[in-house]
Order: sequence, then structure tokens, then C-alpha cells
Amino acid sequence: MQTSGNTLKRLCILLGAVVFVLLLAIVFLLGRQSGAKNNGGAGRSDSSPAVTQDAAVPSIDQTDAPDAGNSAVEKTAAQGGSAGNDAGQPAQPTQAPTAAPAQDPGSPLTLDIDMTSGSLTFETGAAFDIRYDSSVIRVTRNGTDTVIENDHSSPSASERKRMDVVVTVPANHTFDDVEIELGAGKLITRALRTKTLELEMGAGSATLEGLVATDSADIRNGAGAFTIKSGSLNNLTLQCGAGATQVKAALTGSSRIVAAVGAVDLDFEGKESDYTVTFNMSLGACYYNGTK
Repeated sequence: MQTSGNTLKRLCILLGAVVFVLLLAIVFLLGRQSGAKNNGGAGRSDSSPAVTQDAAVPSIDQTDAPDAGNSAVEKTAAQGGSAGNDAGQPAQPTQAPTAAPAQDPGSPLTLDIDMTSGSLTFETGAAFDIRYDSSVIRVTRNGTDTVIENDHSSPSASERKRMDVVVTVPANHTFDDVEIELGAGKLITRALRTKTLELEMGAGSATLEGLVATDSADIRNGAGAFTIKSGSLNNLTLQCGAGATQVKAALTGSSRIVAAVGAVDLDFEGKESDYTVTFNMSLGACYYNGTK
């Protein structure tokens, strides 16, 4: 009987343990089901590390980007240009570059001068103008072309003495083409800008300052002193027959200077290393940057 009682006692303890385990399992399952309902059926607890698309990082629409850029520009204007650096980008200049001065609408684009004698002077002024005091001078303006010439029917000696022409050109004006033919006389320029220049003098003197030819310059002088005191000439061809020749200017492109009789003095602006110079001499003296 004692053995049977012990056996029954063991069975009760075993059944009690089984029932306890079953109860624990039921409680655990009920807890999981309740947690799933509280999470909207996602099957994850609040401590889950997964991140969905509705995370705390906001998405940026591309249409909002210009607004941010505009606000940065406004901040730059208000605070003296520091907003660009604050945003991690270089600050942009707030002032537009200065435009080149406009051409003078009242000035011609081409100028053709043909004079047998007299003096011709170019100077700067507020507006384009031609001044002369001689009945044999003719000025013709046709659109953007201007022609200055004298009557070639043998003007009297008194008329020849008064064949002086002064051409006033605005400082910001550049001609497309200037052609000058002066038989005998004097040529002076204090400022003359053109793309192409053709100049031919028979006899006389020329003193040219502020002479600029951006495309080409073709100059021929028969006899007399010829001096270019300042300026910039591209692709210069200079031929002087007899007389002193002096060129002090900046030369670009390919240039050729020929002087038959007389001293030649060349002083090119800029460094000597900017130029490649070749000399061909037969008679006379040549000075290059002060060196004979």
C-alpha cells in the first residue's frame, strides 16, 4: 500500500508539472497575440530596430530646392555674401560685370580720307566732328561711311595753306576700317582706334599717339620723319623710304618694318621675351630697345 501511495503521489506531481507547463505556454501565446494587436498587426514590438519609410528623417521634394537656394541668395545680399559659405557652398558675386562702353551711334564705321596736302589731326571729344576752313575740302557722309577729300583741280597757294582738317572721335569709338592717303603734309593722331588701317603718305611728317589697329595695319611713308609714340598694332607692315623712323608700341601677330634710308628706333612695349626679332641691314643705324 505504501508503494502504491508513493506511485500515486509521483503521478500527481508529474501531472501538476505538465499542467503548469501548459499554463505557461498558453499565457505566452496569449501575450504574443496581444502584442501583435497593439502594433497594428506588424508582428513587431516597440523595441524592434527596423525602420520604415515613415522614419524621422524627412524626405526633400526637388521642387523645394529652389526656395532654399533663393533664401540663401537673399541672406547673402542682406549679410554681405556670407550665406554661401554658411551653406557649405562658395558665395556667388552679387554684382554683374561691368559692360564695355557702347559705340557712339553718331560716329561712322568706315573713314576714307584723300588729301593732296595740308594737315590732318585726330583728337578725342564728346562726339564725332570734322572741322576745316577751306572751300576745297569736301565731306560726304553716307550711312556709316564718311569720305573726306579735297578738290583736286589745282587749288591756289592760299587755299593749300588752309587745307587743315581736324577730326574729333569719341574715346570709346572703334572704326571698322580707316583709309588715309596724304600726298604731302602733316599727320597727327592723339587717339585713333580701328580694326584695319591703311595709311599712305608721300612726303611730310607723322606723329601718331594712341594708335590702335586690332586686325591689321598697312603703312607706307615716302619721305619724312615717321613716329609712332604709343599704341597697339596687330600684323603691322611699315615701309619708310627716307627719313627717321621710330616705333614705340605694342606689336602682336606678325609684323614687318622696312626703312630704306635713315635711322630706325624700335622700342616695343612688353618684355623682350614676348618678341622674336630678325634684323636685315644694309645701310643706316638701327636701335632696338635702346641698343644699337
